[in-house]
Amino acid sequence: MDKIASPTPIAILMATYNGERYVKEQLDSLVRQDNDQWTLFIHDDGSSDSTPQILRQYADSHANIHVLDYAPQGGAMKNFFSLLQRVEADYYMFCDQDDVWKEEKVSISLEEMKNMESQHKSKPVIVFTDLHVTDSSLAIIQDSFWREICLYPEYITTFDEIAASTAVTGCAMLFNQKAKDAIVFPAPYATMHDAWITACVLKQGGVIKPIPSKMVFYRQHEDNCIGAEDLNHITLMYRIKNFKRMQQKNWKHYKMLRSLDYGSIVKFFRYKMIYKKRIRNKMQK
Repeated sequence: MDKIASPTPIAILMATYNGERYVKEQLDSLVRQDNDQWTLFIHDDGSSDSTPQILRQYADSHANIHVLDYAPQGGAMKNFFSLLQRVEADYYMFCDQDDVWKEEKVSISLEEMKNMESQHKSKPVIVFTDLHVTDSSLAIIQDSFWREICLYPEYITTFDEIAASTAVTGCAMLFNQKAKDAIVFPAPYATMHDAWITACVLKQGGVIKPIPSKMVFYRQHEDNCIGAEDLNHITLMYRIKNFKRMQQKNWKHYKMLRSLDYGSIVKFFRYKMIYKKRIRNKMQK
């Protein structure tokens, strides 16, 4: 596999598939970033709509946008991994085809990354922002994605604690080369690219740092690969009705961590309970 060196410190990696409805808005939001130290690398996964033509138009008119031509990978996770394994840079960001970034997303993320690297020299580092959850027209339906999914990232800072949640959303993260070096390939048990990278980084004693600013308009629509699920208002009836699905999700998450030598499933559920107790105590204050 040929390696591609990014001419800029930051490589933004975008995986696309049949994204003609929204991809222009996302690309425009990247072009408007107030930091220009990035290069966008895009791979399309075999779209049957006009996505490839749209991507080519942007690449032809912007020197820092490149469309990579190789075989379809068969899904978003594999597509993102394929880009990550091909591109070399100092820092990496993932970009979904249907969101919109605020103009300062790159600059704020990079500033926090530099701050964390100065405190944690030679360590893998991931920084990640919160997101606005929006409808298909970008109207905000939940101001904070973290609150929507009941995520408190300050309680997920170690490999043990990652039992509680995958913690980091791919389109909100920026990570350094040390973090990339920590990633284990192949990843047959990965539930998603962001979950796997976060787990690998924490396994190696790396640092993940939340940025409370909402830097992404996280668009929800009928074709989302993964969407936002409101976990703040789960009733007993919901838990009973969806018990099997929730346990299957837990099992997949545990299998992923177990492939990185996490430990017993008893430990896994113990840390999930610790996380929930911390949240209850926080809410009662």
